[in-house]
Amino acid sequence: MSTSSPLELRLLQAIADGLPVGILVLRAPNAEFTYANRAFSEMLGTEPLREVRAGHYAHAYGLHRRDGAPYLEEELLFPRTMRQKTDVVVDDLVVHRPDGRKVYVRAFARPLFDGPNVAYVVITLTDITEEIDTRSRAQLAERHLEHVLDHAPLILFAFDQQGIVTLSEGRGLAALGFAPKELIGRSVFEIYAHDPSSLANADRALAGEEFTVESRLSRDVALESVFTPVKNEQGEVVSVIGLSIEVSERVKMQSRLLQAERLASMGTLSATVAHEINNPLSYVLGNLDLALTELSEPASVVPRAREVLEWVKLARDGAGRVARIVRGLKAFARQDDERAAPTDVRAALERALEMADNAIRHRARLVRRIEPVPPVFASELRLSQVFVNLLLNAAQAIPEGHRDANEICVAVWHDESKSSVVIAVEDTGSGMPKEVKERVFEPFFTTKPIGIGTGLGLSICYGIVHGLGGAIEVDSRVGEGTAFRVRIPASGRARKGEGAAVLSEPPLRRGRILIIDDNVNVARSFAILLGEHDVEISVDPRKGASRILAGETFDIVFCDLMMPAMTGMDLHAVIAEKLPEQAERIVFVTGGAFTPAAQEFVSKVPNTVLEKPFDMKDLAAVLARGLARTVDAST
Repeated sequence: MSTSSPLELRLLQAIADGLPVGILVLRAPNAEFTYANRAFSEMLGTEPLREVRAGHYAHAYGLHRRDGAPYLEEELLFPRTMRQKTDVVVDDLVVHRPDGRKVYVRAFARPLFDGPNVAYVVITLTDITEEIDTRSRAQLAERHLEHVLDHAPLILFAFDQQGIVTLSEGRGLAALGFAPKELIGRSVFEIYAHDPSSLANADRALAGEEFTVESRLSRDVALESVFTPVKNEQGEVVSVIGLSIEVSERVKMQSRLLQAERLASMGTLSATVAHEINNPLSYVLGNLDLALTELSEPASVVPRAREVLEWVKLARDGAGRVARIVRGLKAFARQDDERAAPTDVRAALERALEMADNAIRHRARLVRRIEPVPPVFASELRLSQVFVNLLLNAAQAIPEGHRDANEICVAVWHDESKSSVVIAVEDTGSGMPKEVKERVFEPFFTTKPIGIGTGLGLSICYGIVHGLGGAIEVDSRVGEGTAFRVRIPASGRARKGEGAAVLSEPPLRRGRILIIDDNVNVARSFAILLGEHDVEISVDPRKGASRILAGETFDIVFCDLMMPAMTGMDLHAVIAEKLPEQAERIVFVTGGAFTPAAQEFVSKVPNTVLEKPFDMKDLAAVLARGLARTVDAST
């Protein structure tokens, strides 16, 4: 070997110390320390151990494998280089430094020969800790991504300019009938050859458009997909990447909410329709009542009076039934009647039976077992809503065409031991299996076909009953029928007016009455019913208000609540400001207070409210109170 001058040796050492890799030179054959640069000491965290020899390097320098096991001496670089007499590389070396740090090292060894024998082994060490950390983080991120793709309803996809799929991953592929990677290499134009919307999406993305689209794959599966074109430096689309998320539940919920919104709209519409029906119905009923009165007189001169009387009775019964149905329809649309009060559940049940009559009588016989019961503290209309839902469910559980073989039984009794009123609705229908019965009160759960049921009815019943401190139970057997039982705490408070002594009404005096209604037919019919009194009509509420403000006095002012030119509410406000005693004599007549303002007004105003259509008994009671009040005021 050639020799170098001291100057050259110092220069070489300076160069070696400036290198970013560790250098260790060992003499063969016993691995005696010859030289180490500064980077070697910094990397291993210790000065070179000059006394160490072959067979002891792993322990002396804390050399381990990546799995934490000590590195075997015979696998270290020096012995391997001596055996193989060629370059050796390892990159699984980890130095456990004295200060506790771990340094990942890639080591390279090269033999230096003196003739045929190895004289020295030069080993270089490169710190790859940052590289390993980066790789570990990347591997961890990859595992996380794989976990997400394996468990989340996602699809990651990509295709090139020709539409060839280059990426297809994610559990969401199962909804399409494919496994991850199965679509790689296939053309999207072949896969979706019979799906024009998917083909159009691919064309849009390849044309350079970035967009999000929702698509229905089947009745039960929906995807939301984001398409992003990838462009080169020239702005040309070279591929498309995308992400699809299964949104089936969200789409179903949106559909259910839309249905609920439709129901709410129907409720508002029903109140308006009820108001419009009640106006003509009020004068139909009024005139039928007058005809009944005239034809019932023994001295009637109408030809075939008895036969005509029967016809009028039938018409009166039919109109009365329409009135009761409209009253129930209007009630279900109102929110102001949710106020709780001592309530007779039998009245609420009768209202519900009237509403559900058509659905019941075509499918089953109705059996009633209704006993006297104490009142409950509840809203009669909300109870009616519960009972209508239970009755309709009972009817729909029975197939059509077997009416005589089926029955729906409604029962009411007082359970004194639990101080509660029990209402039962039982049917002999198809019954429910256990898995359906367990979910029957869940919102939006339904076994009915689309368009027949929303899955809201029984869950609403559950909420209403539990809000009253009660309970609702169901018992059902497949093929035998279903029984719902509602239990509501009995109220110790009597219904308003209940138990009061019945006083005989004194004969009505003749009164002066003003009718304010923009519907001339309603006003005229009303006037005919009040024929024994001095009656005047105003079809313009502004003129009617002007007459009162000008000093005209009336015993009773019957005023329609909802009029376009001037509402009854506005008229009351004007009169109350100037003549409060006349404002007290206003009786509001309404076919349905269907606006929030009207509902709030009716709930707060002390004046009497007469609901259209009304019968002669309702009108007589209002007249008696009104005329008695004006007599008291005058005395």
